Amino acid sequence: MVPIPAHEVMAWLSAGFWPFLRMTGVFLTAPILGSRSVPVLQRVLMSALFAACLGAWGGPWPPLPEGIVAILYAGILQISFGAALGLVGRVIVSTIGAAGEIAGAAIGSNFARTSGLDQSSEPPVLYNILNMTGMLVYLGAGGMFWTLLAVSRSFHTSPTGVPAQLALQQLADYVGVVLASGTILALPALAAAFALNVSIGLANALSPNLNIFSVGFPILFLGGIWVIGSSIFFIEPTVANLMLEGAHRLAGLIGDGG
Repeated sequence: MVPIPAHEVMAWLSAGFWPFLRMTGVFLTAPILGSRSVPVLQRVLMSALFAACLGAWGGPWPPLPEGIVAILYAGILQISFGAALGLVGRVIVSTIGAAGEIAGAAIGSNFARTSGLDQSSEPPVLYNILNMTGMLVYLGAGGMFWTLLAVSRSFHTSPTGVPAQLALQQLADYVGVVLASGTILALPALAAAFALNVSIGLANALSPNLNIFSVGFPILFLGGIWVIGSSIFFIEPTVANLMLEGAHRLAGLIGDGG
């Protein structure tokens, strides 16, 4: 039997240890890859497959730390770093979904719920529709590819998995755009709901028969749906800015500019 040197065994273990843990973090937070509709076993196997590809064609890899405490600490760092990389894509998808929830609350459609892809609960219909739209935008723009590319690139720029403090602060600021950008995307529906509510209030004051239950709610609901459907083609600039800002945050996390 041909003896295998100990340093080669450690090199093989290192080539599997670092990519697998970082990919595990990505699969915890990234959209689609981290979807709850995908069984845990399949996510683990896909993470191991991507890690095997990175281990075979990537490198050189840092040596394995010595001691169980050092290994656990390194594992936590790698998983956290991968989760931060996947979080950038999650912010983009969640922002578009938040626009649907805000618009649905404005036009009174949030009582209508359906089964979601990612949630164990039943999210509002508009949120679910725009959340799936966000996933399609993320896929169409190559978001999954750029996330995996960032993971591969990060081993050259940040092999230890410790991003700069400024990059973490910028990522925290970027997470805050979910509500701000979601509100901007929902502004047409909010403006239409305000105008319709004022009109319905004036009509109710002039004619009590034209109350919110007889004509107000149907007009508000149908008018809001029409405005949302008409404005969905004009959300491209906001989504493009989100994608561009997300690319800068990915570059900042892996230490490649930004």
